Amino acid sequence: MALFSPLQFAGYGRFIGHKVKINRGGPESITGVLLAVRCDYLVVKTKEGIVYVNSDHVKSVTDLGAASRSTGHSRFINAFDFKGVLRHLQYHFVQINWGGPEKIAGFVANVGINSLILLDKKKDITEIPLFHIKTVLATGATMKSGGDKKDDKKDKKDDKKDKKDDKKNKSSGSKSGGGGSAASKSGGSKSGGAKQAAAVQNARRLRRKVKR
Repeated sequence: MALFSPLQFAGYGRFIGHKVKINRGGPESITGVLLAVRCDYLVVKTKEGIVYVNSDHVKSVTDLGAASRSTGHSRFINAFDFKGVLRHLQYHFVQINWGGPEKIAGFVANVGINSLILLDKKKDITEIPLFHIKTVLATGATMKSGGDKKDDKKDKKDDKKDKKDDKKNKSSGSKSGGGGSAASKSGGSKSGGAKQAAAVQNARRLRRKVKR
């Protein structure tokens, strides 16, 4: 059975191949050629590249007429939903949000259930709730797929240091709160904390492998 998205019901599918303006003004207004309408996102080809627009942040779509043939065929991620797009972009360099103070660029280190961990240009680790991600622009750059033996040796050494630091933080955390020990034993908080710690550790590893 075919699944129809609210975007398709709104009739935006008829604008595919047309030049459109997503949102009429403000920092998140995007102009480009509409390539696809999916479950909960739009795919737009702009001068900067392919942009994936979260449908939760689409206020309007204005048809600016049929696009010229010179735009040609464009390849894009064909995921079921917006979270699938983000997962496909793991370890890729992206720009999150089109403009304004929430615009940020960096490598996608991890995509969780409710948030994404980004390693920005300054090599700072930033966690972004998925519902705050309005658009994502893929630049095509990826993490290093391999390195020399010297780099691998250094990575292993740094990983050991990270594990040691994590152990130290856990022991100091458990000592600080008497009542907190009972809560930490519950399955939900334990699994959530473990996943978060693993994601941050993964980001630390990626920080050392970012292409310069």
